[in-house]
Amino acid sequence: MAFFHTRKYVYFNAALLFLLVIVWCVSSTHLVVRSFREEPHLFYGTLSHASIPSLFGGTDIPFLDKTYFQINGDKDVTFVLYATGEMNEILSEWYDFADVDAASIPLEIWASRVKDNLFVVQSISTSEGGLEWEELADYMVGNLLVVAGIVLFSFIGMVVFVILGIKTKVPRRRLVRHMGGNPA
Repeated sequence: MAFFHTRKYVYFNAALLFLLVIVWCVSSTHLVVRSFREEPHLFYGTLSHASIPSLFGGTDIPFLDKTYFQINGDKDVTFVLYATGEMNEILSEWYDFADVDAASIPLEIWASRVKDNLFVVQSISTSEGGLEWEELADYMVGNLLVVAGIVLFSFIGMVVFVILGIKTKVPRRRLVRHMGGNPA
C-alpha cells in the first residue's frame, strides 16, 4: 500500500485513534455525569430482574463493570449500579442479585433519572445493610477524574498529530510517482 508510505497519513490515523479513545471514554461515562446533575428519587421494591453485561462483568473496569436490575416487575424502568468488585463483595454479604431469595428482600434505592426509563443508583440498602452515596460517589468521582485525564491526554495527542499531519508535506517525487506521472 503506497498510500501509507508517507508520515502524513500515519499522523492522521494516530489522530483518529485518539479521537476514538475520546469518544469511547465519553460514551462510557456520560450516564454517570448526568446522574450528578439530576435530583435523586426514592424507590422501594423487590428485585424482579438483574443482569451483568457478560463482556465486562467482573473485570473491575470503571464504568463498564455494572449491574442492571429492575424492581417490582416493572420492565419499563431499569436501574444501573456502578460498583467495584470490592463493593459488590460487600453488597453480596447482605444482598446478592443472583441469590434465589433475592426477589423476596425489600430494597430501598436512591437513584437519579438519566433517561426516560434509566436510573443510576446513588445508594441501595436493605434491612441488613447498604451501599451509601458517599461510597458510590467516591468511586464515581475518582474514576471520572481518571477518565478526564485520559480524555485530556488523548485530546492533546490528537491535536499534536493533526498539526503534524497538516504540516508534513508529501515529497513531490513520491506524489508524482503515485499519481502515475513523470517528474519534470
